[in-house]
Amino acid sequence: MGSFTFKTHAEGGRAVIRTHGYLSRTAGEKLEQEIVRLLGEGVRRFVMNLHDTDLINSVGISILIGVIERVRAQGGELDFSELTPVNEEIFRIMGLHRHARLLRTDGEAEPR
Repeated sequence: MGSFTFKTHAEGGRAVIRTHGYLSRTAGEKLEQEIVRLLGEGVRRFVMNLHDTDLINSVGISILIGVIERVRAQGGELDFSELTPVNEEIFRIMGLHRHARLLRTDGEAEPR
């Protein structure tokens, strides 16, 4: 599978993380480290834009579930935006849509 990268834009307690590539164990662990770093800096609102992530494997999903729990434990919220149809279906099958909002765009991520 291809490589994985992400770019983070954080401002005013909110961060948008745009991912690119195959989200597997190694990629998920990198994302988790980034979320932990941002939580340490006081960020509590996260949007993970998955537009350029073609595939997320089961370990990647498992790590994302742990990230959702970690963000919630710190009083934060994590939403996912611009999922491909395949990834949206995976999120729904795995039940992630019950724990995080699935948004069409990053701009829809207003506090609940």
